[in-house]
Amino acid sequence: MKKLVLSGIVLLAVNVCLFAGDAAAFVDLGISRDGKTYAFAEYGKTDKTYQGYAEIYTVDIEKNDFVSGEVFKTQPSAATVSKSGKAVYEELYEKASWKLKKYDFKPADVDNLLYVSDERKDGDSEIIFKDFEGSTVEQSVFYHIKLIKTVEGSGNNLRSSFFITLEKKDENGNVISRNIVGSPDIKRKNVSGYRIDKIFSDKTGRNLVFVVEKTLNDVNGTSIRYMVETIRL
Repeated sequence: MKKLVLSGIVLLAVNVCLFAGDAAAFVDLGISRDGKTYAFAEYGKTDKTYQGYAEIYTVDIEKNDFVSGEVFKTQPSAATVSKSGKAVYEELYEKASWKLKKYDFKPADVDNLLYVSDERKDGDSEIIFKDFEGSTVEQSVFYHIKLIKTVEGSGNNLRSSFFITLEKKDENGNVISRNIVGSPDIKRKNVSGYRIDKIFSDKTGRNLVFVVEKTLNDVNGTSIRYMVETIRL
């Protein structure tokens, strides 16, 4: 019995070492009333130093790029040790709200939530679901979505990039339309993996948001952060 208990403790210690790091909480602030802008936030506490942090990003959907002057961050520091990640986020949101309120952001409705990841599905798996708006009685249309990543180097020299292929196909597999979302030219330091966490649209169905979970490997361990890619169809 003592051997079993000791083995269990050792195994737990190994797992803690393997998964040291922190996982950010994602906040969907929503798409603006005019459908042109999207905003999201992430927050948490760093592993080992237990410092709270928070970030708010405003994205131009058509350009798939941040809105200039509207990215807000509270970096982890000695000043945030006594605060929870959520408290740091709420303080940051209060400071940024005067700029954000003009957009009248609204989180995605359940009806506009197109995909939610299955934890068993890895980042390389193809995502397929029906396009109910584009389908007719005579023809069913399906989204075929795949994240293509490239990882280079290792350790401190690790770099990675990705893009997303977005295809609409009929029930016979014929391609109706094809788009590329994201840029394979952007190399991200210390990011080893990506996985599409959610996909949603606004009420028009033209503006799509891909929430991407990214795995960050550095001296603090393996951490989870978020980013988004957007497209106007």
